[in-house]
Amino acid sequence: MDKYRVGDMSRANGEQTTRPFPLADHPADVLLEKVEKALAVLRVPPTPGEYDLHRLVAEALRAADLHYRHEVALGPRCRIDFLVGNVGIEIKKGHVNARRLRAQAGKYLTFEEVGALMLVTMGRADVPGVLMGKKVRVFGLNRLWGVSLP
Repeated sequence: MDKYRVGDMSRANGEQTTRPFPLADHPADVLLEKVEKALAVLRVPPTPGEYDLHRLVAEALRAADLHYRHEVALGPRCRIDFLVGNVGIEIKKGHVNARRLRAQAGKYLTFEEVGALMLVTMGRADVPGVLMGKKVRVFGLNRLWGVSLP
């Protein structure tokens, strides 16, 4: 697997601006925290389209200097929305069926490339914090609604 890096590696003039470090060398726990922090700035309208959510998540990851791959094929008929190092991000719009979501999360976590999983949903989802020995977090976008203060 390629190593994806955090940080602005260089400017147009070639000047190095930050010391890059390989994402793949960080524990999944560390990356999971970085992803959650990046997503915490999202302001999502009440009824976004799924591709709007993909765009907003991609923008938040870029703003946090978290390099990612989008629509990553993990195996046959198994594609995860984003992969940041070894942290998978799956976006679910609308009502979430907890049983199906757990099954889908379990499927993603069987792959070596996925060391932890962030499930981005519009509301709550009842998913255990650990599946198959790997951390899972549910990030409910509706908790971000409300007044945004400067």
